[in-house]
Amino acid sequence: MLTNIVLERPNDYRVIDHDGLWKKIIQELFEEFILFFIPDLAEELDFSKRPEFLEQELFKEIIQEKKGKQIADQIVKVYSKTGEEKWLIIHIEIEGSPRENFSKRMFRYFYHIYDKFNVDVVAMAVLTNNSNVLTKGEYHYALHGTSLTYQYNLFKISDYSEDELLNSDNPFAMAILAAKYVHETKDDVEKRYQFKIKLMKILSQKRKYPHEYNRMYISVLIYFIDYLLQIPLELTKKLREQLIEIKEGKEMVYINRDSMPISWGEFERIVKAEGREEGKAEGKLEGKKEGKRIVAKKLLEDGMSFEFVAKYTEIPMEELKKLVNIPN
Repeated sequence: MLTNIVLERPNDYRVIDHDGLWKKIIQELFEEFILFFIPDLAEELDFSKRPEFLEQELFKEIIQEKKGKQIADQIVKVYSKTGEEKWLIIHIEIEGSPRENFSKRMFRYFYHIYDKFNVDVVAMAVLTNNSNVLTKGEYHYALHGTSLTYQYNLFKISDYSEDELLNSDNPFAMAILAAKYVHETKDDVEKRYQFKIKLMKILSQKRKYPHEYNRMYISVLIYFIDYLLQIPLELTKKLREQLIEIKEGKEMVYINRDSMPISWGEFERIVKAEGREEGKAEGKLEGKKEGKRIVAKKLLEDGMSFEFVAKYTEIPMEELKKLVNIPN
């Protein structure tokens, strides 16, 4: 069964846009997203076949109706385990504060999709705030004997408890927990700072995710958390020096450089790949040393203290000063 999933076009992580961040992480952790919210649907899909995100032109007639960012404008193809030639469209909309006519708009999206493509539609909305405006996913119309009731899947992040999310084996639960923390720390940056450290340390100690996916999960989630839980510059600098992550028994450093985090995988590539490249002529040992020097220089240029860099790269202070041309 060929399935179409409708999503809003994601934005780059560099853009401070909560909608864009959510759509991005849904694309990167799509299977985990479906498993978290609609496990019955996940059972029907064949995730071994990579989802195909289609061009928004295929949805142009429906997109033209939207105002601002009210409608999803991306279609994704996935395949079921049965191989049936039935089409399924999943409409995903994530809103912070749903407007009064939210359910009516969900219905309109439904019938436009159904009418244009003549396919079965599974609709879902994930609300990221603590609003009580919506209590159920339903739109009802009635006029002089003519009536209809449209129901869709409605998920509210505020309905999930912290313990439930912390104990979940699904990596997407960490994204949901980060969203809860956003609203709990709306007016308290110090508390947000503490929650941010908490989440990243939890991720550094995660071992229950499948080993082959562990690094990918952590990298994706760190990007998401870093931008969703924004903190002032002074706290960001403090965060840099406190995040000593433990991975496979080795101390690793989480670095935030120019608002673009360097994940563990990228850190390791700097140490290993660049180090090997620079040190080919001098052998593996020298290559590893050169890799450390490259990382150390990047850290110092990013404002990290000499003491911090010396401790975690094991490079003498005198040599570090030479890297940035500072006299002894």
